[in-house]
Amino acid sequence: MKFGVSSSPFVWWRRVEEFNEWICEAENLGYDAIFIPDHYNLPESNELIEAWTTLSYIAAKTSRIKVGTSVSPLPRWLPSQLAKIIATVDLLSNGRVIVGLGAGYVSEEFINYSPQGYLGEPKEMVERFLEGLQLMIKLWTEDKVTFDGRYYRLREATLLPKPIQKPRPPLWSGGLGPRMLKITAKYFDAWFPSRRRPEYSIPEKYGEAVTFIKNYLRKYGRSQNEFTFAIVSRMSKSSSEDINIIDKYLRAGCQYYIVEVPPTPLSPGAKYQLEAIKRFAKEVIPSF
Repeated sequence: MKFGVSSSPFVWWRRVEEFNEWICEAENLGYDAIFIPDHYNLPESNELIEAWTTLSYIAAKTSRIKVGTSVSPLPRWLPSQLAKIIATVDLLSNGRVIVGLGAGYVSEEFINYSPQGYLGEPKEMVERFLEGLQLMIKLWTEDKVTFDGRYYRLREATLLPKPIQKPRPPLWSGGLGPRMLKITAKYFDAWFPSRRRPEYSIPEKYGEAVTFIKNYLRKYGRSQNEFTFAIVSRMSKSSSEDINIIDKYLRAGCQYYIVEVPPTPLSPGAKYQLEAIKRFAKEVIPSF
């Protein structure tokens, strides 16, 4: 079992030095990766950091810990632009990027920040997701790309420099429904839904999805040994509760646990965030 940590996208520090301390402590404590949620609008607050800019900053302040999104809503982005951004962060981090992708769900983000200006029906979102994914992989792995899709088109596009990681950075899917899980098995290197989603808030349901993906990995001729099953889960009130939850997901097939440390109304600041990742690293991780 590996452990990552996910910082809240909300600006919970008063000074950037406090965020620096949190970043460095996460690396020193032995977490495998820092994940940042990629959101521009949320119902709770719009005081949000931009994920990929922040990951580039984190990479500059660290030397070992990986950096990724949980997750970037691909249809909200122009895929070729996101591919360029990710390639740059992979270069600046010396190959430490994890590309977390999903289809998106916050309508305000798409109205205000996406090229199309709307969220779209679920079928369209999945189709945009798949096209964008295929386009990004081509840009990372091919010299020149001509792409004629329903939603995206490229003419002799060249992306340089390429990502350091070959043949491309690892792709992690936050997909939920059956079609997204099939796409996950065909194209991705890992699956990491959020435990806050009702579909996977129960370990048994998570385990059913693990089996579903494994079946499609076999169908597509892919090795299960090269695929990672992960989950994003908010930190509990006690270490014993965290250990109990992780153990259940471990038994259901989880191999990588990303603990999410959200700000709370009672303790929203940097001190709470710092103490939370210390407690989890010292009291929970050693049990696994």
